[in-house]
Amino acid sequence: DAEGGGGDGVATPPILASDLLLYPYQLYKLRLAGADAVSLVVGAVEQKDLLYLTKIASTVGLQVVASVTTEVQVGMLNLLSPGSVAAVVVSNRDLETYEFDTTGDQALRLLGSDELAAFRERNPDALVLAEGRVGIIERTDEDGGGVSYAGQLREGGASGAIVGGALATVKDEDVAEMLTAAL
Repeated sequence: DAEGGGGDGVATPPILASDLLLYPYQLYKLRLAGADAVSLVVGAVEQKDLLYLTKIASTVGLQVVASVTTEVQVGMLNLLSPGSVAAVVVSNRDLETYEFDTTGDQALRLLGSDELAAFRERNPDALVLAEGRVGIIERTDEDGGGVSYAGQLREGGASGAIVGGALATVKDEDVAEMLTAAL
């Protein structure tokens, strides 16, 4: 359950449903299946649908994690009531091509945007996460030296990052080195 306990003294982890959500009935089905939170891709819905889906999610006791790829999408979140979104994920993915921005600039730009600043002001308890090649993007400073992308995300205001399958293509010792540098 949402409080992290099943009543038997054993803590259960929260369940985030990451299906592509377009219809209200999906929220009801996911809640009945045990989900505690849902991931909404803001760029996949219109403003009126985003409002409706977040209201239904709240009604059935689901937290909303909203994934955004543009400032316009962050602006859509700003039209919702404060507290409608538990977390926002700034993504390096392009929803048109479904490819990643391999430079990491997209997420950094979103983190520094006025729209996200307004969102944070209205939703001070909401987490801000980054995703999309976070563990494998290599950046350099003005002098050509290596810079921790995860560190730049943290400096930009991200509370955490979502890492995924891209790390499976990196050697174990390189992953350990990147994680150590990020912490």
